[in-house]
Amino acid sequence: MINEIKISDNGKYIIVQVKENMTRTLAERLGLEAVQLGNTKNITRFLYDLRDSRNTETINANYIFAKQDMKRIEPNPENMIAMLTSPDDKSHDFIETVLRNAGYSVKLFIDEAEAIAWLEEASN
Repeated sequence: MINEIKISDNGKYIIVQVKENMTRTLAERLGLEAVQLGNTKNITRFLYDLRDSRNTETINANYIFAKQDMKRIEPNPENMIAMLTSPDDKSHDFIETVLRNAGYSVKLFIDEAEAIAWLEEASN
């Protein structure tokens, strides 16, 4: 399997590990699966590991994703998303901005420990 969705060892967040380039279609599919798993386990924190995934969508497609597609994926306003990227990958920067502007709790990280600490601090 290229991508994997699982619960963290401590059960505080869902890990979405992406091993292919990110598109609107892939983001919606993974998002729906991750939120569904979170809903069954009462987990509202998500770590998207995008270190092996570049966002290949256009600015317009990213904007549409944040403003329209996310409404189908994430109805719970308590959900928090940490996006973990490679230090040299700036392809996810714009989607973080438009998601935050749309009212979602999203934060971009290049350090895994910092991303996990942010998610775990919020779950306490």
